[in-house]
Amino acid sequence: MPKKGDGTTVLIADDSALVRQEISRIVSNLGYRPVMVSEGDEAIALLRTSSFNAMLLDVHMPGKSGMDVLRFLMESNDVMPVIMISGSGDIDLVVQCIKMGAYDYLTKPVDSNRLAVVLKNAFSECALRQQVRLLSAAVDQSPVAVVITDAGGNVEYANSAFSSVFGALAPDADTAFARCDSAELPSNIRKAMVAGKVWQGDFCNRNAAGGHCWAHAIISPVGNKGRIPSHVLALIQDITDVRKNKEALLRSTRRFRDLADLLPQPVFETDRKGFVTYSNRAGFVTFGYSREEMKKGLHALNFFAQGDRSRVLRGLNAKKITGRLGSHEFRVFKRDGSCFPALVYAAPISDRNGFSGFRGIVVDITELKEAEQKLDENRKKYLNLFRAIPDAIIVADAESGTLVEWNTQAERFFDYSPEDLSRLHVGDLYPEELREEAAASFGSDGLSQPRMLETQIVTGHGLRIDVHLTSAMFMTEGNLWFVGIFRDITEQKRSERLVRENIRMKNDFISTVSHELRTPLFSILGFTGTLLREQDELDRATRMEFLSIIHDESKRLSSLIEDVLMISRIDSGRVSYKKSEIDPSVTISEVCRNLKIRADEKMIELHLKVHAPSKHLYADPDALKQVAINIIGNALKFTPSGGRVDVLLSYDDNSMFFSVKDNGPGIPEEDLEKVFEKFYRVEHSETAVDGTGLGLSIAREIVEAHGGTITVKSRVSEGAEFLVRLPLPEQSDKP
Repeated sequence: MPKKGDGTTVLIADDSALVRQEISRIVSNLGYRPVMVSEGDEAIALLRTSSFNAMLLDVHMPGKSGMDVLRFLMESNDVMPVIMISGSGDIDLVVQCIKMGAYDYLTKPVDSNRLAVVLKNAFSECALRQQVRLLSAAVDQSPVAVVITDAGGNVEYANSAFSSVFGALAPDADTAFARCDSAELPSNIRKAMVAGKVWQGDFCNRNAAGGHCWAHAIISPVGNKGRIPSHVLALIQDITDVRKNKEALLRSTRRFRDLADLLPQPVFETDRKGFVTYSNRAGFVTFGYSREEMKKGLHALNFFAQGDRSRVLRGLNAKKITGRLGSHEFRVFKRDGSCFPALVYAAPISDRNGFSGFRGIVVDITELKEAEQKLDENRKKYLNLFRAIPDAIIVADAESGTLVEWNTQAERFFDYSPEDLSRLHVGDLYPEELREEAAASFGSDGLSQPRMLETQIVTGHGLRIDVHLTSAMFMTEGNLWFVGIFRDITEQKRSERLVRENIRMKNDFISTVSHELRTPLFSILGFTGTLLREQDELDRATRMEFLSIIHDESKRLSSLIEDVLMISRIDSGRVSYKKSEIDPSVTISEVCRNLKIRADEKMIELHLKVHAPSKHLYADPDALKQVAINIIGNALKFTPSGGRVDVLLSYDDNSMFFSVKDNGPGIPEEDLEKVFEKFYRVEHSETAVDGTGLGLSIAREIVEAHGGTITVKSRVSEGAEFLVRLPLPEQSDKP
């Protein structure tokens, strides 16, 4: 209700200025704020745009009369109290105004006391009507059925929701609840009347269509304290859907728990505080707890180690926020203290009040962990084997060709760091001209059988290496991979070349030896045959010439056989040297004297120069003589008639140096590394030189067996120079 001084506004509509001023003064004195208009049209216009707490309205005004303004307010459903004022006391006019909705009627001149009382009562009644109207609207629009009966059970009020529950409005409670399955409901209403207590409960009712529906009722007696209730207020709510939902939830929960009992894994539920409220049979069997212990209070954290509990809580809090199901691996503990590894799947449970707990399942992964451990051990074992394989192995994505895996040998073999290999394509491992051939290794037919080929790769430093490549394709998890096994066959290729070269050289040697053997042998056979057939006809000089030729050819044949036997003994390791302290100048001088005859025959100047003082050498004298014969003889063989061969013997503090220099045709640069190989001979188109190609090879074997070295330097047409270095003996080397 409006109070004085709280901004309450009173609209005054009268055509008399004196009346308006007088009433305005009274209203102001009463503590209200007056607003004045002089005619009906002005009053209606102001009422359209503004609101007031009360109105004093003159019945007779020019234009729109007070009756017209009152009619406008009633048609607008305005609840503002209207007090009519007029100079006439016509009772019929008073009755007409009251019938139209006016709150009261005052005559002019208006008495201030009377106006104060009327306004106060009008404000009070208006506020009460407003409250009743709001309450009535709220009750009428409420989904809860509301019914009020008198002490005899006669229905005095029922809202629209009541009709939807019980059908048409019945005259009394017995009739209204006649369709209830429970006959006790009307009796309960009467008991509530007598006892003066509130009763509430559920009951089943039949709706207007004859179907069953459930309702929840609160029945309260209404009356003054200490008196017998005069009325009964009943609030009834349709809970059919709630009951159905509860029954459906109950059935669903029962089905869930029946299914959960069939599972071999523990299934659990907790409340919002973490206490276990449900477990299936497997949970009790696995963890060893009883239902009684669970009912007494068993917190879920008891199943986890102390150090894991904070991680458990963090995970559960995260799930409360996201609402998603998630799994975490823990070691969970049984009642007897034993534990096992498990995956714990958990998800939050929600109801109408929000989060209410967790539901989850515990999966024992002991066998899985054991299998993972064994798999990890096998993986490490095979990874170690993979990395220890002496061949280089790479694995690449078959689609892009990018390297994804390799062993340790591959890093060394290709001479790349792991970071460099991770950025390479398979084709980058091949020389430019072989990359197209490498691309052929990426074929789908590699899935059925591996490819094998010989090719070349190029290392990180540009070195080319001959390799044997075994490649294949394999598929894992939908991805196609290329695997290549690279074996270095550089030595194999070199050995194959050496074998081929040795076979060629031996074939040449056999051919040469056969030729060299046949030549002296045929000479011997020819001259001996002549001597045998014509010995009587031949004079002494001819016979002596023939015998000399036979002797020389025999010596040549013996030397040839000795070389072959010597190289055979060297190759088999059956050569033993009888070392002693010798003067090398004596041995070299003797060889030069013996070969002087051969030099003179070819008109070659053979010069020996020995630097003094002479030093002794610890060596096999026969072997040293063989070295000197082979090297000096080789120089005489290749030096043309009229040439020169110089033999020099010198010393320093540690070594003896023996050099042989000629001015023959020289040795091509490409043959310098081969002249010491077995069966090798330098071919000269302008001369044909006999020999097996074993002399220099025998010389090198002897020199190296004595701890020395033999080298050669030469240019074509400028002759050749062979240098032998042998170490001088220390005191400890002497026998």
